[in-house]
Amino acid sequence: MTALWSDQNKFTAWLTVELAVIEAREKLKLIPDGTFKRIKQQAVFSLWKIEEYEKRTSHDLIAFVESVSEHLEEELQKYFHYGLTSYDIEDSARALLVRRGFEIIFEGIEKVAQALEKKARLYKAVPMIGRTHGQHAEPITVGLKFLCWYDDLIRQKKFLHLAYDEMAYTKISGAVGIYGSGLAPELEWQTLRLLHLFPARTSRQIILRDRHAHVLNALASLAGVLENIFLNIRLLAQTEVGEFREVFQKGQKGSSRMPHKRNASIRSEQLDGLSSVVRGYAGIMLEHIKTWGERDISHSSVERIIVPDAFQLVHYMLKTLEEIVTDLEVNQEKITNNLLLTQGIIFSPEVRDLLLTFGFNSETAYLISQQDALRAVTEGQSYLSVLLGDERIPSELKTGELQKIFDLKSKLRHVDDIFARFGL
Repeated sequence: MTALWSDQNKFTAWLTVELAVIEAREKLKLIPDGTFKRIKQQAVFSLWKIEEYEKRTSHDLIAFVESVSEHLEEELQKYFHYGLTSYDIEDSARALLVRRGFEIIFEGIEKVAQALEKKARLYKAVPMIGRTHGQHAEPITVGLKFLCWYDDLIRQKKFLHLAYDEMAYTKISGAVGIYGSGLAPELEWQTLRLLHLFPARTSRQIILRDRHAHVLNALASLAGVLENIFLNIRLLAQTEVGEFREVFQKGQKGSSRMPHKRNASIRSEQLDGLSSVVRGYAGIMLEHIKTWGERDISHSSVERIIVPDAFQLVHYMLKTLEEIVTDLEVNQEKITNNLLLTQGIIFSPEVRDLLLTFGFNSETAYLISQQDALRAVTEGQSYLSVLLGDERIPSELKTGELQKIFDLKSKLRHVDDIFARFGL
């Protein structure tokens, strides 16, 4: 991904677009046969020359054109960049780069998804406590947690593909979008066809940046989904919870002062912070959809920084998450201990339902279930023993009916159905 956004690759993309225009002109019989081949063989650029020329011209595209043109035979120079404006080249080249960036992101998503799916399969039947608002709620399985993360991640591909498709629309329509001298819709169509792109129905000197905002928002959404995974790994890695932890490498140290420290989610913490940077970039891009008239340059300085950086950050997050998930340590003993920590009060919904079926009204059934649950936790007794000692509960329920509902398998009976939705 880093190489994709290098200056070398940027100028290579510019040259690709310039050459596509020349090839299209030749196909349309607008220039002599053989012109494209000759120019393609001679067209090269020099990074240091572009930098040198830009100091003089204060215009990177002109510097690029000069750098290439000095390598062309004099009779061919007139065909290079003929009739074009800077953003005929730059917008089309950026479309190529952004779409390739998405393709790399898709590859990264697939690798993380495979790691999550593997963990989901492995721990499909291992019960763990589900938490809401940081408190024990009802049981889930470890595999189901990984499956939820898997589903969240692969769902992002749909949003990313929408942005990927939108970035296929660009322009070769001149300084204000009306195909000035030397340009025509037919040339635009033929050029973009060679690049596997499409002409926008309308354009200015630029393509309006709503498409670019869509790109940044799609990346921000993906970063938010990744952040949710990082955050929950961190929560489950806390000393008091201890259910998950990142691998601790040989020679790794957790603190310069405290030798005992094993920071069990240090990489997740780092990546958690990066997601906020990507979200910030999305907000900045939204502020730069607008343009003065047919074009101003306010968006240019912004997107040269945030578009490459956002792609590189998200790609880094995906690569690191793949490593974290692959090597993630799952402490099944701690998971079981935590599941039993609250003395069985996770079965309070079933207790309430049983009381309702026996004729208690809704409020009374709720109060009995709640009060006995609170007493079990406060006094350190099992929930079942507190219920069996509660005189408000009829004796008929205490000879087997209450005991039956304390069934973890019944709670998790539909986990297989959920996995089946994914063919797992």
